[in-house]
Amino acid sequence: DEKYGIVGYTPWNGRLQKGTWKVIIKKDGWQVATKTITVRRTRRTQETFVPMVKKVEPGMLDIRADADRNAFGAEVWVDGQKQGNIPVLIKVKDGRHLVEIKKKDFETFSQWVDVKEGDRITVNPMLRQNAVGSVLVEADVAAAEVWVDGNKHKDKTPTLIAGLPAGPHIIEVRKAPAIPWKQTINVVANKTVKVRGQLKSTISGPGGSIRVLSNVDKAEVYLDGTKVGAAPIDIKDVKAGEHVIEVKAPGHQTRVEKVVVGAGKSMILKLDLIPDAGASTTVRVVSPVPEAVVFVDGARLGTVPQEKQLAPGEHFVVVQKPGFTKFEQKIQVKSGKPMVVTAELRAVGGLRFLSSPSGAKVYVDGVEAGTTPFVKDDIDVGEHIISIKLKGYYDYEKSYKIQGGKTQVVNASLEFIKTGPTAEDLEKEQRSQSSFGARTLRREKVNVDVGIGYPYFFNAGFHIGAGRFAGGKIGLDASLLIRSFLQRTELSARARVNLIDKRPFSLGAFAELGGGNTFFDDSERNSFFFKAGGLASITGLGRVTITGRLYLEAWTDRQCPGRDNTESDPIDLCVAYGERLDGNVGALDDATFNRINALLDDPGGADGKLFGRVGGARLITSLIVEFAIFKRLNGWIVFEGSPFQGERAAYTDVFNDFLLEDDPETYLSLGTTFKF
Repeated sequence: DEKYGIVGYTPWNGRLQKGTWKVIIKKDGWQVATKTITVRRTRRTQETFVPMVKKVEPGMLDIRADADRNAFGAEVWVDGQKQGNIPVLIKVKDGRHLVEIKKKDFETFSQWVDVKEGDRITVNPMLRQNAVGSVLVEADVAAAEVWVDGNKHKDKTPTLIAGLPAGPHIIEVRKAPAIPWKQTINVVANKTVKVRGQLKSTISGPGGSIRVLSNVDKAEVYLDGTKVGAAPIDIKDVKAGEHVIEVKAPGHQTRVEKVVVGAGKSMILKLDLIPDAGASTTVRVVSPVPEAVVFVDGARLGTVPQEKQLAPGEHFVVVQKPGFTKFEQKIQVKSGKPMVVTAELRAVGGLRFLSSPSGAKVYVDGVEAGTTPFVKDDIDVGEHIISIKLKGYYDYEKSYKIQGGKTQVVNASLEFIKTGPTAEDLEKEQRSQSSFGARTLRREKVNVDVGIGYPYFFNAGFHIGAGRFAGGKIGLDASLLIRSFLQRTELSARARVNLIDKRPFSLGAFAELGGGNTFFDDSERNSFFFKAGGLASITGLGRVTITGRLYLEAWTDRQCPGRDNTESDPIDLCVAYGERLDGNVGALDDATFNRINALLDDPGGADGKLFGRVGGARLITSLIVEFAIFKRLNGWIVFEGSPFQGERAAYTDVFNDFLLEDDPETYLSLGTTFKF
């Protein structure tokens, strides 16, 4: 125990009384080690080992404000993490660390320090205040918008923008319909820079246009001191009168030209630039392949080797020769530093890929190269494995030896893989067969529907699949339909097309044409109709299909024969209406008479529309749910309507005693489908 003080240094030998003792060992730079031992009465000397762990003394960063009072209170960041505010003492691990000192209105101070275990490193930062200046922005038009470095300033011209950091900034002055004026300025600390936007020359009015061309691509073009873009450029809506056009490019002398623009006139101005004297640099293009042709910036120089004097800046070098890969390189030319460009060209050959059927993917040595038919003319000389693959067909694979400068033909006749659907696939298909959805029936598959609803009390359908076309992308089926609301029965034929089948989603379209009459009398009541629209379906679990349907229905109905038709047997309503028109007011009550005229949009019956054909059209939206009850039996519900689009007269009790007084404009039917 420590109460006995220091008894010696390791290794230590001594005599202790029998009992339990706590041994404590201390050494500078090491953690204190303790161990409890039991001393027994024995003639032998007991030995005990006490392990010690070296104490890790972390490095310390002492961040102080001794050298600069402005640093007091500044934020201290080490390796991107905030550690506090000056003054502060920070423990860090061995290694290299980035110390950053941040304070508002001062530049960030950064310093890398290398810290070792036990080190204490002092950092005394010196902070520099941000250098700021001002810009006075004016314009030759009043109240123009001012933008600084892409950000809109709160005030309009004239305005003083203070507190801008020293350095380059982009000042832009805008006022529609003038062309925006833009200029890069250099803000000097504690000084005010004055700029004046030139907008008046491009303000709207009867003006002309100037097309500016130059021998230097993307040379900057200025109109009356305002940058308007890069050559070639069309400057439109230029105010009639005299203007100054400037064209500038790095390494070239600026070209200035005065022009007079006429109202409504167009002019072409070609301003070629001359390289700065002594600024051009010699660029030599060489290649180990003789007679390869050299192009620089799109201009043909001739065969290698070639030398050309180029202005400082970026240039594009192309070297090519039939039977070899094309060499392309972007180079950066510096003034007074000649350079050599060595174009390495590899010998290549070509293959023209054909396949039957076309549209197959081509792989060269396992890497996809394109889709047949196409030509690949940059294949390295030597032997290569060519694979051609198309879903549903056996792969074509063959080795070809490519010769430099020659193009060979690869013509693959792909063999169709004859496979059929599995029993499980057929069962799923049977369960998901739909009479109303966007997915059509398979070839020769048949559905028979029977249903009830309103306004058609009975409806039935016979559907048969016609198969798939266009390589299986398009499905088609046909239907014969019958429906009746007792006083009239209608027959129709429908064609349905499946355009997209990405299960569980599918899209399709349909068209239906039909008509009907009473069949049991000579009243000449009949109708003809046409429907066309789109379908979108989603099928879940192979059992439930939910379909949204949007279609246009157009119809023409006849409720009464013409008044000059003596061979027909009109219904009593038609006779009474006709007598009312002839002056017998008592033949038909006012309510019925006015109701008929309102339905037919025939005030007072002046046009006698009841004795002719009455047509109309409505956009109808449907929601259809079909669900498989058994493998060969579906149930279905159709809810559809055309709200706010007006009534159809044939769907009211005026012309059909079995229907409601008004056309509800929303309809419901439900039934079953037998699948064969």
